[in-house]
Amino acid sequence: MTQQIKALTSTRAVAAIMVFVHHFSGGIFPFSASYRLFHSGNLAVSYFFVLSGFVLFLAHYDQDIKYWRYFRRRVARIVPLYTFALLLCIYLAVFFNSNPLPVNFGKQITYSALLIQSFFYSYPLTLNIPGWSVSVELFFYALFPLFLLIMKKNTKLFITFAILLFLASQIYHSINYLNKNNISDQLLDFVFFHPAIHINQFLIGMLGGYCYLKLKDKGLKLKLVPTLLFAGIMLIIAFRPDYLSYQTGLIAPLFMLLIVAIAIRNNRILNMKGFVFLGEISFGIYILQLPVYEFSRHFNLLYFHLSDQLFFYFAFGALLIAATICHYVIERPFRRWINPKPTIR
Repeated sequence: MTQQIKALTSTRAVAAIMVFVHHFSGGIFPFSASYRLFHSGNLAVSYFFVLSGFVLFLAHYDQDIKYWRYFRRRVARIVPLYTFALLLCIYLAVFFNSNPLPVNFGKQITYSALLIQSFFYSYPLTLNIPGWSVSVELFFYALFPLFLLIMKKNTKLFITFAILLFLASQIYHSINYLNKNNISDQLLDFVFFHPAIHINQFLIGMLGGYCYLKLKDKGLKLKLVPTLLFAGIMLIIAFRPDYLSYQTGLIAPLFMLLIVAIAIRNNRILNMKGFVFLGEISFGIYILQLPVYEFSRHFNLLYFHLSDQLFFYFAFGALLIAATICHYVIERPFRRWINPKPTIR
């Protein structure tokens, strides 16, 4: 098992914050200066999918996985805080929403609670919007041992399958994206949110883990490579043409190269404790953003009456505090409960 690469942990924070900016920074300086760049934070979800495949591969490539023990640990990492965030969103929907509850509210709760909302038409973005990607991620977790077994048995077959699936996914998504105004809502939800359309990114991440193992001991001097890759990706996002959609992994290979480069370079700045800690609470930053923002908005209306500019940063500060508290009160205790350290006798 490969040890945690702390520099990559730090990048989780950047991705999670980009999603928050994408959702809530409309018209807020400095993010208003480049709308296309800063309001493409949903592409950070693609980065998460690639990074997940990379990290899981490194954690388990040299193990014989005991499926239920493995899956229980993965569930323990995401479900407790996910459930808490979902309960907050349900509370907001019931007590802070002036509109009548939708007739399918029970289904919204059921699908979200079971983490299957991304599989059903019209449900991926209900209640806690970022939760759709957690639903997809859990699907990846369930299939990962099978993917790893195939990769160990026949690496060439796995690489071929991953590349073909990537190409098929991008062609299918691109054709439907160009015709998005003329297709059904059901197909549109599949094209953007169904786990099957995103799994190519996870497999690309696994390939990145394989490449990292082959390259890490070669003594490569990458120095500026991660910075140049990051800058290039930002430019590609900022100046992408309207007819291209990156949401289902079109630039996943670039994310994979960036992850491998960061892992090999292991930058000193990204290893700083403050950045690593933000990475460790990044799931909280991601999954709590909607309920914390809404509670902050109501609090602001009652007491502070801050301007939009100041309120954005107030809500972001509240989110960091909430994610930190939940890290210590929810995430860590549940992980220890599921995976207790062995007693030394």
